[in-house]
Amino acid sequence: MKLLNKTIQYYFILSMVLLLVAIPVFYFVLRKIVIANIDADLVATKTQLIPRLRVMEIKPGDPNPLLNNDVTLEKSQGRGEASDSLYTSESHRLLSSYLVINQETYRLQIKSSIANHQKLIGSIIILQSVLLILLLAGLLLVNQGLARRIWKPFYQTLRKLRAYKVDDAAPLELGSSAVAEFRELNTAVEQLAERSRKAYVAQKEFAENASHEMRTPLAIFQGKLELLMQTDPLTEEQADLITDLATASQRMARLNRGLILLTRIQNGQFPETEEIDVKRTAEHLLDQYQAQIEQKNLQLEKDWLDDISLTINRTLLEVLLGNLLSNAIRHNIPGGRIVVKLANGAFTVRNTGQPYALPEDRIFERFTKSSADTDSMGLGLEIVNKICALYGFSIHYSYENQYHSFTVQMKS
Repeated sequence: MKLLNKTIQYYFILSMVLLLVAIPVFYFVLRKIVIANIDADLVATKTQLIPRLRVMEIKPGDPNPLLNNDVTLEKSQGRGEASDSLYTSESHRLLSSYLVINQETYRLQIKSSIANHQKLIGSIIILQSVLLILLLAGLLLVNQGLARRIWKPFYQTLRKLRAYKVDDAAPLELGSSAVAEFRELNTAVEQLAERSRKAYVAQKEFAENASHEMRTPLAIFQGKLELLMQTDPLTEEQADLITDLATASQRMARLNRGLILLTRIQNGQFPETEEIDVKRTAEHLLDQYQAQIEQKNLQLEKDWLDDISLTINRTLLEVLLGNLLSNAIRHNIPGGRIVVKLANGAFTVRNTGQPYALPEDRIFERFTKSSADTDSMGLGLEIVNKICALYGFSIHYSYENQYHSFTVQMKS
C-alpha cells in the first residue's frame, strides 16, 4: 500500500470513529438541552399560574379558564411535597407542584409534549450527520489532492532513480524542491549516486587492470616453466617440482579469470544481448566436453522436450550452461550418468556423484567446494547464481534417488 493511501486510511478510520462517537453524544446532549428548556418553560408557566389561581374562587364542577388538558388542578388529601417534581411520562414532560388555596391543598400538574421536540432533534441529528459526512468526504478529497501535489517531487525523484544507471557518464540530477525535506533527500541521493558511480568506475578499472596486469606475468611464468621442463639434464625430483608449479600456475590463472568474471557480472559489464537458442548452445558445449565424458566413461542422456530462445549475452549463457555441465562431469563417478533436460522453460542437469546431498544454504557461496577435486575453484556455482540473478532466472538444487539436480527456470 502506498504511503499516501496509508495516510488517508488512517484519516478515514479516525474520522469514522469520531463520527460514530460524536453523533450519539450530540444526540444525548441536544436532548438534555431540549428537556432543560421544556422544564424551564414548565416552571415559568407554574410561576405565572399560582398567583392567579390563589386569587380565584375555585368551585367544584365550575369551568376554570386557567385549566385545560395540559394544566390540571386536583385536591390533595395529604399535605403535599415541599418541592416541585419533574419527570417524563411516555411522550410528555410533567411538572407536579402542591399549593394551598383557601386553606386547602391542591396538586397542580403541568405537562408539555416532547414528541414534537423529538422530531426536531431527529431532524437536527440527520442534518448534522449529513454535514459531518460531507465534511469528512471533502477533507479526504482535499487531503488526497494536496498530498499528491506535495508528494509530486518525491515521485519525480523516484522516476529518475529508476531510470538512473550507475555506468552513466552524466551525474544524477534530481533538481530542487520547495519542500525542505525533499531538498535534503535529493541532495543525499545525488551524493550517494555519485559515490556509487565513482566506486563502480574504480571497480571496473580494477577488473580491467587486474585482468591485464596478472595475465602477463602468469603467461611469462608458464612460459618459463615450459622452458625449464625442456632443460637437460633434469632429475625426476626437479620434474615433479616443475609439474607442481605448472599446476599451481594454471590454477591461479583459472582463479583470476573466475574472479574477474564475477566482478564484471556484478558491475553489469555485459550489456550486449542477442536472441540465442538454448538447445543449440547446450549441444555445442556437450560436443566440446565429449572427450571428458568419454574419459570418465559417463552415460549421457539428452531429453529435449522443449526449446527456449532467450535475449541474453552469449558469453554469459555459455558460462551458465558450461559451468553446470562441467560440474556434472567433474564431480561425477566413473561410469556414472548425466541427464540434460530442457522442458517447460527450464534447463536441468542431473548427475550421479557423491552419495549425499550438498549443503543448500552454502552451495552458491564463493569458494564452497563439494569435493576434494583440486581443479575445482569453488566459483562455478556462484557465477551461475550471479548470472541467474542478473537475468531474473531462478535456480534450484535437489538430491533425489542418488542424483544431484540443478534446475534453472528461464521462462515461466
